[in-house]
Amino acid sequence: MRPEFLSLSDHALAERMHQWEAQSPDDDAAFEKFRRDRAVLSREAWQSLTEELGCDNGPLAKVGVMVFPLDEDFARRLRDNLLASPRVKMRRKDFALGYVSTSFAQCDYLNDSNQYRKLTPATRALLAEFLSTAGPQVEAAVGHPFRIASTRQFQLVPNRPLADRHLDGWPVAMRKIFILPQGCGKQSSTTWFQLRNGEEFTLESEKPIWVLFENSVVLHAPISGVALRPTIEFDIVPARQTSFEVVDAGLGGWYPHFPTEPELQAATRQALQSFLAEVPEGAPVESWLKRVGRSLRRLRRKAA
Repeated sequence: MRPEFLSLSDHALAERMHQWEAQSPDDDAAFEKFRRDRAVLSREAWQSLTEELGCDNGPLAKVGVMVFPLDEDFARRLRDNLLASPRVKMRRKDFALGYVSTSFAQCDYLNDSNQYRKLTPATRALLAEFLSTAGPQVEAAVGHPFRIASTRQFQLVPNRPLADRHLDGWPVAMRKIFILPQGCGKQSSTTWFQLRNGEEFTLESEKPIWVLFENSVVLHAPISGVALRPTIEFDIVPARQTSFEVVDAGLGGWYPHFPTEPELQAATRQALQSFLAEVPEGAPVESWLKRVGRSLRRLRRKAA
């Protein structure tokens, strides 16, 4: 991150910082300062939109988790499409401009936990069909307009170590949708929740279902089974106007740092200015040789 970056246009600066982030190691201290400052601005922006839209007033806010039936014929089509889609791996650099990304270490963990599948045109068409009917139900449940932030499909890997009960730590008005075309249970893996009223709840269904839940409000934890479980996941965010467009933000992209592009551009410049106020000379641009060496070290650690 260099002082001359500030001479770039707003859009070019956002693109340059995106490129820097995609190449930065998990322990990049210089970038961590920029990331922390941006995270503060991000939280403020999403909280402002959350308050503007009144995002804690829908039926979902009473319980934190809602379960809906899924047509069995349609579920079979989703499952068959998922299984026919090519296998892919989550990669550090695979996230859209302006999006919260995934660290190298987290990519490794998620690739061990999930068998990811590509979002093909056929997949997108099926998911658009799903959202044409489920989308209005989601809007009624959350009680405000929303849009899709990211989409992924995978099979949950069985026989995994017991996971901690956790919150995802996102802005609280963001939620997740899981589509489970083969249902779920202790055989094929499931999820434990603690509802808003304190009750504990474990998903169990022999039939296809889809689930809407507040992943940063209700405690939850995966429970590993002994068989692969097909899953389609949407991450949804508040919006001033509802959109059911299926968004592919890259396998490692989760949600936008900011509700709008102008907010992203302004905050990127502000966070960089804050960094340069502390480090006037900026951070050196890493050579391609050093990046290759770092990648080789990661591969050796994984092989070991």
